Amino acid sequence: MRCVCIVLIQLLVVAGGTAGWGADDSLEHLLRAQAFNKEFEGFDFYYVNIEADHPQPDGSHEVLAIASGKFSDSTKRMKVLFLIVDGLIVGGQVLEGTGLPPCLAPEHRSSSSL
Repeated sequence: MRCVCIVLIQLLVVAGGTAGWGADDSLEHLLRAQAFNKEFEGFDFYYVNIEADHPQPDGSHEVLAIASGKFSDSTKRMKVLFLIVDGLIVGGQVLEGTGLPPCLAPEHRSSSSL
């Protein structure tokens, strides 16, 4: 009986750990789809790292993310604070940015106002 309890506890710990990772993974996909794919269009590749996810009392989330990518021999790095409500990015502010300007169509808005 003791072995069964130990196995169940281990399964709960493992399941809890992967559930948290899955949440970060889905958040990364959301940020890529709604913001960073536009900013890094034309780049060879780019990475997204979620630095912080702070749930707010009203149900929204403040998410701090860093994205960096490579285009030819240059790199671009952005640190952005997003406001997410019901799975949609409703606001954002670029806190830091370096490297190339975005490879976007001329009619696209400035990267400083996501």
